[in-house]
Amino acid sequence: MKKLFSFNSRRPDKQFGTGLWRHNRDRFLRAVDRYYATAVAIHDAAGTDPVSDPEATAPDASAPTAPGQATGAHESAAASARETIMAGTHRLNDLASDVDDLTARLHARWPIDDQVVPGHVRAAVGDSPELLTRASAKVAEAVLAASMVRAGTAEGSALTSVAAATERFITDAADLLDRAREIIAEAERS
Repeated sequence: MKKLFSFNSRRPDKQFGTGLWRHNRDRFLRAVDRYYATAVAIHDAAGTDPVSDPEATAPDASAPTAPGQATGAHESAAASARETIMAGTHRLNDLASDVDDLTARLHARWPIDDQVVPGHVRAAVGDSPELLTRASAKVAEAVLAASMVRAGTAEGSALTSVAAATERFITDAADLLDRAREIIAEAERS
């Protein structure tokens, strides 16, 4: 079996450095990995329920619902929540590529081998380090919301609302990365 990734690899060190830019990239990717793991667990837990496989069992509308048994509305909310969370994985994949691009550009122009941004670099890159950190935090918040869906702590419309929160947090992360991109582009033009 071929080893696909090694933490000892020199390529990421060369492309992203070993300081703040690499740290921001790694933090973001760890949050994305946690989101993916949660989304996969939600998908796997769905198994062959009627929502993911409507022909597996056709519910009898005249049959009474036993206590603790999922209703059609709950199944629909759960399916909607799963779809929202799975769609988030695709958006995060694009954002991970953006973070790779931004941090590689930052390292190429302003290499830092420490966690402290020197004054001349700070003057050039402005708030971009904080924006990258906040984007990572937003993805971590999306992970928490997805984990609530996975744990089943919400039902019905609350379940849909919690899943929609993942979408909001991912959108917030994308907005923060857009702001960082604008700052970096302006700094590169200077």
